[in-house]
Amino acid sequence: MFGQHHQHAPALVHRLEGEVVMTRSSERPDTPETATAATLRRTTWAAGVGMTVETYDYAVYGFLATVLAANFFPSSSPGVALLSSLAVFGVAFVVRPLGGAIFGPLADRIGRQPTLVITLLGMAAVSTLIGLLPTAETIGIAAPILLVALRMLQGLSAGGEYGTALIYAAEFSPEGRRGAVTSRVQAGCLVGLLLAATAVLGLNLLLTPEAMQAWGWRVPFLLALPLGVVGLYLRNQLGETPEFTAVRDADAPPPPPVDRKLRRALLLVGVAVLHTVSFYVAFTYVQTFSIGLGFSPVAATGAIVISLLVGVVLVIAAGRLSDRVGRRPVLIGGALAIALASYPLVAGVTNASGFWSLTLCVVLLGAAPAFYAGVAPITYIELFPVHARGTGVSLSYNITVAIFGGTCVYLCQWLIEVTGDNRAPAFVLIGAAVISGLATLGLRSVLPANRTTAVTARLGAP
Repeated sequence: MFGQHHQHAPALVHRLEGEVVMTRSSERPDTPETATAATLRRTTWAAGVGMTVETYDYAVYGFLATVLAANFFPSSSPGVALLSSLAVFGVAFVVRPLGGAIFGPLADRIGRQPTLVITLLGMAAVSTLIGLLPTAETIGIAAPILLVALRMLQGLSAGGEYGTALIYAAEFSPEGRRGAVTSRVQAGCLVGLLLAATAVLGLNLLLTPEAMQAWGWRVPFLLALPLGVVGLYLRNQLGETPEFTAVRDADAPPPPPVDRKLRRALLLVGVAVLHTVSFYVAFTYVQTFSIGLGFSPVAATGAIVISLLVGVVLVIAAGRLSDRVGRRPVLIGGALAIALASYPLVAGVTNASGFWSLTLCVVLLGAAPAFYAGVAPITYIELFPVHARGTGVSLSYNITVAIFGGTCVYLCQWLIEVTGDNRAPAFVLIGAAVISGLATLGLRSVLPANRTTAVTARLGAP
């Protein structure tokens, strides 16, 4: 036991990692159960807006990959230029673990809220700079070099944003509603994709292809600035989470941030493989894939917009369901659906003859990934106790994103180039589903079958 008994004030007992933390009742912060509905709404908005900016930045680049390829890699053949553009897309993922290594421990040390302000500032600023970047026609080889440098800075900020935002919302949430609350924050990712897709679609409808190529591609990047300003305002209105405050104000220092958590980190990585791969393939790469099949940018982006609208509903539904039946059943169901449905649905996209047949296949292809994404985040959070949560979640998740998220879209395109089979991306999804399905089975010994709370003594089990 750490912490000492105080005779001058009644002590409150919190269980963490199987040990007891004593805090004086007169100093106890509000608990998640005492947080008002208004506070919970503001918290969800504040956490979700950063997720929206993060995925908006990434998605804009993905949706404009073909335009950026021509502007920053003009001397290459179209196929090689697109691969080069997608490789730069992956650069931001490669540096995300470094961002997690910086901002995860920072969130455990100085708090969730100030860390979220820093990461949001970084993402909004970098996206704006990309929108102002000269092309290769103007500054030559310096253009792709600067693009790579900015994408790396973007990855650093994003590496600290995702995990910390989810933790922030979860630690404000009452017991029994954490799946629902974190799923709404996760829905912010789809909203970011939706905003990006809508911006790109609107520009493609309003501008000629020449204007889009010349200057129109800059507009979506520059729109990240006002989004960031709104996010900063919301985040500055809220304080620190009750759970972090309770641990920070304990009478004795908490245990080291990384203590016997390797197994849990590996389980998080396993669960996150499918979350990462299916999310970027179904909601980002499919747009580029459809354009490569001969569909117009308007048709391809329009199909993604409809898929994202359906996906937002499914993400929230999955989080709510996981509060009732547990995390594992929802994860296993999503993984099984992706493994069984990916090949016929990718084949359907390949053989689509018009907009509505394309849209139907794209929506169905994104349904199971959205459902899986609704419960994966709360699973990550419940794998780690408060004192190690920022470090554990940020590092483990971002390592997964670096290995699989940044490479999956490149791998899909590479498989098509090598095999000549447009259905090849389905095998990327199937492989990810198998890996995560096996990892989810391993959660049985760590998380109970029914709903779980974010901080319990069980989290200290080996």
